[in-house]
Amino acid sequence: MNPAAQEALNIFNTLNKKEQDVAVSFLKQLSQTHEAERNERNEAYLAKVRRGIKQCAEGRGIARDIIEVENGE
Repeated sequence: MNPAAQEALNIFNTLNKKEQDVAVSFLKQLSQTHEAERNERNEAYLAKVRRGIKQCAEGRGIARDIIEVENGE
């Protein structure tokens, strides 16, 4: 475990049960939001790929859009 994660765990362990429940709920919501945003970016990327394939299939050349993808996506 890296030092930042260990420090976060140490802080979490100092909280009472109610505070821990709130923190866990917040982290779950944050994770769900991140996942939804990632899925949205992935869908946009796949749509660009599909448009490029269609463009090539129609004989209109190679799509030259620059597609940026974050690490881990």
